Amino acid sequence: MKSAWMAIVAAVAVLALVAAASAAGHIEAATKFLVGWGKGSWEDVAATAAEKVTVSVGGKESTIDVAGKKAEATLVLPFKGLSTVREGGKVTAVTVEEITVKVGGEEKKGKGTLSLEEKDGKTLVTKVTVE
Repeated sequence: MKSAWMAIVAAVAVLALVAAASAAGHIEAATKFLVGWGKGSWEDVAATAAEKVTVSVGGKESTIDVAGKKAEATLVLPFKGLSTVREGGKVTAVTVEEITVKVGGEEKKGKGTLSLEEKDGKTLVTKVTVE
């Protein structure tokens, strides 16, 4: 009986470590994207984003054209407070507690969400939403 409990505890611990490692990878990708976007480092953005990223600020949408190295919206650094969002045990987004995005001369500061997709084993940002 004791060995069965130990096996269950070990299995749960392994699953927890796998989940934590997965979340850390998503947070790392989100951080690299945000810092790259904020500093204009297209290599970092390209490594962590889809070819086009939709930016929704206050109901208005603009685009980051990663392949064309053009952005209609700019991230104003710093940002803070990243955490993962899970659906069905899978990380689908990363929330940002405080983010500021500038579009057309207007700045919007609020809570943000980075929508994520997995492609060829990489985590990619597909959309940024600022509330």
